[in-house]
Amino acid sequence: MNEPEFLIVKPSDTVLVGEDEIAKVLSFVGGPIDPDPPPLFQVANIDSGEIKFVHGEEVKQILSHIG
Repeated sequence: MNEPEFLIVKPSDTVLVGEDEIAKVLSFVGGPIDPDPPPLFQVANIDSGEIKFVHGEEVKQILSHIG
């Protein structure tokens, strides 16, 4: 069974949120130690610059990962 994608997200990663929003991860609250409930990520939308919090399960894919 694959782990959810949000468990390996780090600040400065570029991620796909929902179906069509690309965002840069700024910070997060929570973490992989206790994945219930999923962490909250503070993200900045790449197109609009809007900054907001999203739930971990909304992160569908990591598009750019800074190792």
